[in-house]
Amino acid sequence: MKKGTKWVLWILGTLLAAIFINFYMNQFSFAYALITVLLFVFMGWGFIAKLKNDVRQYEDHYRRESQSYLDDIEKYTR
Repeated sequence: MKKGTKWVLWILGTLLAAIFINFYMNQFSFAYALITVLLFVFMGWGFIAKLKNDVRQYEDHYRRESQSYLDDIEKYTR
């Protein structure tokens, strides 16, 4: 397992444990605040994954277009 993944799992596990402990101790507002933080973390994670996917799609499209353009030039200049 990668070092970064290990840290993320530890942080998420600690955050979930803190949420359960705060509900158990009747600290509802703090528990709901931690749930909000958890939702923001997942939304940020999804945004980063979507951004990486969009960049990869753009690079693939650009590579395909430039390759087909070079193939057309090679085909008609021989």
